[in-house]
Amino acid sequence: MGELQFQFIGTFIALAIPLLFVVFMLGRGDSRRIILYFCWGLFAGVLAFNLNNMLSAGQVDRLVLSIAPLIEEVLKGLPVLLFLNTGKYPRITRLVVYCAMASGIGFSVQESLYFFALSSHAMSDLLALVFRTLTTALMHGMTTAAFGIGLLVTQKLMLAHIPVIFGLFAFCACVHALFNLLLQTDLAVIAVLMPVAMFFAAWIFMRREEEHTTAG
Repeated sequence: MGELQFQFIGTFIALAIPLLFVVFMLGRGDSRRIILYFCWGLFAGVLAFNLNNMLSAGQVDRLVLSIAPLIEEVLKGLPVLLFLNTGKYPRITRLVVYCAMASGIGFSVQESLYFFALSSHAMSDLLALVFRTLTTALMHGMTTAAFGIGLLVTQKLMLAHIPVIFGLFAFCACVHALFNLLLQTDLAVIAVLMPVAMFFAAWIFMRREEEHTTAG
């Protein structure tokens, strides 16, 4: 096992096992599901790292702009598809968005710890970590949250799920790839603002959804 794989698995074990004890104590409920999705995100980080390395064959540009966005968005969003089980979830609620975002945030924690471990551990690296959590890490959470919002909205519109699912995954991967692309250009400020704008847009959507549910 390589050093990087060892680090990813170690991080997953150190974070996931204590959280699973919390899950056990919580029993059934929304909080339990959200934590489980966060743990999945941690695991998805391990899977994505290995798949990205295997498929990129050392081509960094191809990895950043085409391979990684698709692989990572699919891995983060896979368990969100469980909400399409009409036997268990006859009606998708706001919980799908919270769980989706938790999966993306779990992924981002794993990735941020990896990059921080590679740094020289200077004060500037702490500032870089803060910047990363406010941009790239938030982007991971919000693209997966967007996938959850897509499932919530399309169920209400009674749209066919199979083409919609592929479309949502493609949309999330495109946003992810655009973020990576802009971050390397003079338009990096747009990339920085993208996840923040997505966060507030999702926040407004969830507040309106809550008001609609309460009124109904």
